[in-house]
Amino acid sequence: IAPVTQTVLSLLTGVLERVAKNPRNPQHNHYMFESIAVLVKAVCTQDASAVANFEALLFPPFQTILQMDVSEFTPYVFQILAQLLEFKAAGSPLGDSYTALFTILLVPQIWERTGNIPALTRLVSAYFGLAGAELAQNSKTLEGVLGVFQKLISSEANEQNAFLLLTSLIMFVPSGSLEQYMQPIFSVLLTVLSKRKKPRFKRLATNFFAVISGKYGASYIFQQINSIQSGLGMNLFMNVWVPRLVNDPPVRLDSKIQVVGLTRVLCEIPEFLAEESTRKVWAVAVRAVVGLVSSPDFRAGAGRDGAEDTPVDVEITYDSSYSSLHFANRPQLDPFAEITNPGMVFAQGLGRVNASSPGVIRSLIETEMKDNQKLSTSFNQLLSQHQINI
Repeated sequence: IAPVTQTVLSLLTGVLERVAKNPRNPQHNHYMFESIAVLVKAVCTQDASAVANFEALLFPPFQTILQMDVSEFTPYVFQILAQLLEFKAAGSPLGDSYTALFTILLVPQIWERTGNIPALTRLVSAYFGLAGAELAQNSKTLEGVLGVFQKLISSEANEQNAFLLLTSLIMFVPSGSLEQYMQPIFSVLLTVLSKRKKPRFKRLATNFFAVISGKYGASYIFQQINSIQSGLGMNLFMNVWVPRLVNDPPVRLDSKIQVVGLTRVLCEIPEFLAEESTRKVWAVAVRAVVGLVSSPDFRAGAGRDGAEDTPVDVEITYDSSYSSLHFANRPQLDPFAEITNPGMVFAQGLGRVNASSPGVIRSLIETEMKDNQKLSTSFNQLLSQHQINI
């Protein structure tokens, strides 16, 4: 398809410029943008350097659409711009066009349209994925993004996008640039957590806690939470985080995130083994992690999630509020892509805890698992597989 890409794309952008003046047929418009997205995917998957050619052809009509404020088209434009950024080689400069556009993306009014929010979230995340350190040099940029986060988290309908935006900052912005904002972020999250009782928010919040623990260390997250209120970190772990694992077990990539984050909590906080009440919670959490690691879903590949290769007969659907472009989809980002065997990391972590407290944790774990022989067997197999004795 590469030899004819420019010809096909020129025809498509010509159609795009005409219908932008009067976008009357939503299904036609949707398939038009799907056609652009599938070209980008097909060509740039094979040759990432082709992104520059797509940018040269697409930026003029896209800029016109944004200047005309064609509300029917802006979510599509944001999705394809994100797709292009995600195909750019690591370390590539943003360039003048993307840099100029970024300031527009943080204008509060653009986030007022519900249909824009998922696409804008992904686009801003793509910016940080490519140039997080560069963007973080300007404190006003970070403050603008965190202002968007605060707006999104205030709405139950937008809470998932709020966490996607926040997680992209943790993944791609140097920790030193975020340090001054972390306590206010936790304050906002804990305030919302105390008021919003539906399972989804607990799921999103505990996943974020796991990301922070995995990236910055267990002591860091407990220090941040305890700085808001003394003892709140342990209270949150005992009454929110661990119950979520038991009552609403994570799946697929979320299970990997929890295993990585919880490994650090269980293996880096010695206070857990100091008292009977916290020992019990520690053992319950270990049991939950063993359940995750030994599940068929986890063994099949917890790092896979989101978009998969598209079968030829895929059904593409249009939605009047927000339509995701199937061919511009991407897999969910893995904040711990460098960890290919989280089960091994967990087993090794328990080995270190046992070395520092010989004979303590084995009895705790056996007592917690005594009612589930299958889980106990899986645990012993995990230790044996990685040559860990406790």
